[in-house]
Amino acid sequence: MPVAARCLGSLMIVLAAAAPGVAGGAKPAQGEYLVRGDGVVPVTVGNVGGRMRITPWAPAAPTLNPDYAQRIGLKGGFFGFSVKVGPVKVRGESGVTRLQFGNASFKRRVVWFERRYDAGADGAVGPGGLPVDVIRFQLKPDTGNERTATLPMVQQMFRPTTTRVTIAGRAITIYFDPQHPRTLATAGAGAALAEGLGGQLSGTGDKAEIAFGITRPVRTIRLSRPLVVGPLTLESMQVRIGDNGSVAGIADADADPDEIVVTAKSKKDRRDVIIIGRDQLGSCSSIVFDKKAKTIRLTCA
Repeated sequence: MPVAARCLGSLMIVLAAAAPGVAGGAKPAQGEYLVRGDGVVPVTVGNVGGRMRITPWAPAAPTLNPDYAQRIGLKGGFFGFSVKVGPVKVRGESGVTRLQFGNASFKRRVVWFERRYDAGADGAVGPGGLPVDVIRFQLKPDTGNERTATLPMVQQMFRPTTTRVTIAGRAITIYFDPQHPRTLATAGAGAALAEGLGGQLSGTGDKAEIAFGITRPVRTIRLSRPLVVGPLTLESMQVRIGDNGSVAGIADADADPDEIVVTAKSKKDRRDVIIIGRDQLGSCSSIVFDKKAKTIRLTCA
């Protein structure tokens, strides 16, 4: 989720090596932090107990739900920011408080929004917020019939840890989200896919939740040539049709003359993003973020 931040300062979550912060109770390999299952672990923020999800989808900044921030008694400071989901702007606040994961206790700046960020926990943090070099998300047991591909890693404090591919001359940002049921492209990314790989929109319109409980109109794009991301081969996905971008150039097998899409005002406004969800990651046993090597390793069947 892109965040337009004026200034939020430096922020990092610190976990004790022996802390019970490994989801599912498993022990990490030496030099590696292991996350299993839904990634939800115990945390104390401002002396108030809660549950934090560790997920590739979240930014490095610990991001709290508004009710949790209220229970803690957090007050927004001088710094402010906002995010946009389609036409909806969501206002955020930040403040400094004490966090505790296991035996590690420290003060850090956290952020929260006016809308709930994580429906199944009190907040979330991405691999960029963990002070270990390697974070392994174990999605399911290894089968022995898999291969591992290494992708370049892009890390920013207020966005999820991502990789990038180039399609039709455009840099497309790739997010990974095992909690997201369907793979989803923004309108700009969908247009690049259609131009570079062929394909067309098909089927009737639908709606998909993007973030903060906000839904946006989507349709399915089917590609003539698949998009290959490491070991993954993507032949179709959902694409947002009312967005910071335009799908007007994508051929439509089921054209609706009354459908209206929003075109980008400029290239600067366009966000070309693909979120690879559970429908594609279901074939993968693990996603490894190696911050020291600046790589993401996908192991999939």
